[in-house]
Amino acid sequence: GAGHLVVRYAGQAVLDLDVTFLHDGLPQRQLIASLPKIKLEPDTENTLPLDLPGNLLALLAHPNLASRAPIIHLYDHEVQGGTVVKPLTGAVNDGPADGCVLKPIGTRGATGIVLSNGLNPEYGKLDAYRMAVCAVDEAIRNAVAVGGDLDSLALLDNFCWGDPRRPDVMGTLLEAARGCYEAALRYRAPFISGKDSFNNEYLDAGGQRHAIPPTLLISCMGVIPDIQQAVTLDLKMPGNWLYLAGDFKPTLGGSHFNLLNRRQRGVPPLPTEVAPRVYRALHQAIVRGLVAACHDLSEGGLLVAAAEMAIAGRLGLRLAPPPADNLIAASFGETAGCLLVEVPERDAPAFEQSLAGLPLARLGQVTADGRFTFDHPIYSFTLPVERLAATWNRQGGAW
Repeated sequence: GAGHLVVRYAGQAVLDLDVTFLHDGLPQRQLIASLPKIKLEPDTENTLPLDLPGNLLALLAHPNLASRAPIIHLYDHEVQGGTVVKPLTGAVNDGPADGCVLKPIGTRGATGIVLSNGLNPEYGKLDAYRMAVCAVDEAIRNAVAVGGDLDSLALLDNFCWGDPRRPDVMGTLLEAARGCYEAALRYRAPFISGKDSFNNEYLDAGGQRHAIPPTLLISCMGVIPDIQQAVTLDLKMPGNWLYLAGDFKPTLGGSHFNLLNRRQRGVPPLPTEVAPRVYRALHQAIVRGLVAACHDLSEGGLLVAAAEMAIAGRLGLRLAPPPADNLIAASFGETAGCLLVEVPERDAPAFEQSLAGLPLARLGQVTADGRFTFDHPIYSFTLPVERLAATWNRQGGAW
């Protein structure tokens, strides 16, 4: 209560500092926020041509979704030889890992560290609150996909924003902070650090001010007790079943399909209350050895996620999506809280029992024919997996 910071060493006071300046001596900036008004209606249109293979190839080649191999290989992702799951993985080491698993030098036994992240600036253009919740959900989901335990994860934030002295910018910042707070409580994952980058703005030739979209990067880290239990996304064996775990509620708002087709109707998705239970049950299934591969649904939606698993494993896949009124939304709409899971046929009953009472659907089966087959009562197509891989790796195209 004396208002002094006192430090003693061996009984002698070596620091006695009046901290009044810390609490009362610094001028406090008063900022004004104008909360954004979201007026977008849910997108229920189904009027676009059903060119599913064309859109799938276009999304795989999109700069936001295509392989980052040229960038990844510029940096030391081996981390002194301790990287167990690398950024690129699979049959020929070109599949997009959901997260990384590290074995730090000096750690005993089989203990490792899981690292992952979540990011979607497209959502921030429409709703900063939803972007924040989804970024937390995606980071956690990616960690779970490689073997992380939801109950041992922590978060870091990285806000990249415009000038917070502008009320509209400050309003989106407040909404994003609210999303972080509520998501952290829902998943019981604490924020342990972070950083902010404000004033990312410029004046154009006409004197108009422009800011970057409100962008929030969420990083996630946690302990994996046994690195031998780490899981990757690549399909492993013909005959294995593919499941969709989680509450599948795809929307086109903020999706890359909308970005590709120049449409911005609808709002971004939000994970439902069941997501933490799905993640915990899935982790237990991984620990029991019931999961051969796992991959989260994020940018690009269901077909892109399934194609990435086929690309990584260089195996075929026959996919039948869940029933939906809007086949475009079911194929390319984006959803939170969902993962694709490959399960050996012999382990299917045990896996289904482990997620009993939770949203779970069997979508298809791994094949040996090297073809990605979409099998739906009103629309079907097939593409060679090698063509998907070439498109995703941007072979023949410049960065």
